[in-house]
Amino acid sequence: MPVKLPALCLALMLAASAAQAAQGNQAAPRKAPGVLTCTGPFARSMSHASLVKAFGANNVAVQTVGTVEGETEKVSVVFPRDKTRRIEVLWRDDRRRRNPAEIRLGVASTWQTAQGIRRGTPLAEVEALNGRPFRLYGFGFDYGGMVIDWNGGRLAARENGCTLSLRFTMRENADNAAVYVGEQSFSSDDAGMRKAAPVVDALSLEYGE
Repeated sequence: MPVKLPALCLALMLAASAAQAAQGNQAAPRKAPGVLTCTGPFARSMSHASLVKAFGANNVAVQTVGTVEGETEKVSVVFPRDKTRRIEVLWRDDRRRRNPAEIRLGVASTWQTAQGIRRGTPLAEVEALNGRPFRLYGFGFDYGGMVIDWNGGRLAARENGCTLSLRFTMRENADNAAVYVGEQSFSSDDAGMRKAAPVVDALSLEYGE
């Protein structure tokens, strides 16, 4: 003969089941952006093998990517299938994939530096973090928008063997954009440059020899 559950007990069980189902249907919380530093798994001593050990074989791959002037290079890619976490590591020792030269973010990556700089950070904010104006190339060529001199500011500091490299891009329909095109350098506090308000388009950490 089946045992009948008291009505109150049955109601509580049904309520708990419904709550669990609702929780399971909720969208997974978005991951906070990672902080990119030359420490831990990205220390100067890293290699492709150590990245695999740190992040798992399924999260590290070797891929061919574009560099400057139409060149390509085989690099180690962390989180190759997640564009918001993609990181590319370029090596000086290509054959054994060790001795890092540069670690750079993918075009949609949400990683940021320890100072809070990320893709999309405005020029004026970067200047404030640097503590003084810096110089960058004009736009419209392979090295366009690259910072070429931090002028001794805080962002020039070498930390754990690497330095910060940034490239800016002009906003669409920026004022006086044509003035800032070409292989010439400008100060970040140039009035027209500030009005054009470029933002960080590429971010990398470069390791010294």
